[in-house]
Amino acid sequence: MKYLLIILFTSFSTKAQTSGYIEFKSKIVSQVIDTAKTKNDNVKQMMLNTVYKMKKQMPYATYELIFNDNKSVFKIKKKMSVDNTIDYKDVAGFSDADGEFFTESTKELRLRKIKAWNNDYIIRSSFSQWELKNQEKKILGYRCFKAVSKKELDNGDSIEVIAWFAKDLPFNFGPKEFVGLPGLILEIEERGIKFYATKVNLSNKNYNIKLPEVNKSISKKEFLSQ
Repeated sequence: MKYLLIILFTSFSTKAQTSGYIEFKSKIVSQVIDTAKTKNDNVKQMMLNTVYKMKKQMPYATYELIFNDNKSVFKIKKKMSVDNTIDYKDVAGFSDADGEFFTESTKELRLRKIKAWNNDYIIRSSFSQWELKNQEKKILGYRCFKAVSKKELDNGDSIEVIAWFAKDLPFNFGPKEFVGLPGLILEIEERGIKFYATKVNLSNKNYNIKLPEVNKSISKKEFLSQ
């Protein structure tokens, strides 16, 4: 009876919590840039130097995911550089995580607010399609399940995206644009870069998340055409 009450209380507490704050870090876990087709040795070395530089700087960058029962926003956490060698904007840009990523789950709407070519853009997209896998592992004490999806790159190629989500955290949000799974995404890997949760804080705090104006948004295709 005692254990039953504990289980019921834990279940009720998780469902009662309607918002959260998650911190993420990123790191390079495999080859990020393919230099095989690059014939110019100077360009190849420059590409490798960029990867080496980002690998050293990534541990200093922290990202935050803030969400309520319906909306979320993901962005790099603003902080002072520990020295002049850390450029957080470059780190986020290298990981395709610059700007702000917004989600409105009831409308299956994703918006990304980003600055490019000295202009501000709002890029809209729909939820990704996920394939659930029969694999699991523990992340921060949570039982997480594997899911895979495809992401189209700017050049038209597509890459595999691997996500690990926790069903015990009943929120369909995650880092960057990766959302839409039956549980909070605590880890994502794409193009050799991994984003992983380092802190999970659930609460009933009323986070006021204001999405950018949808009527001013454009599709990714329209964005690339500019």
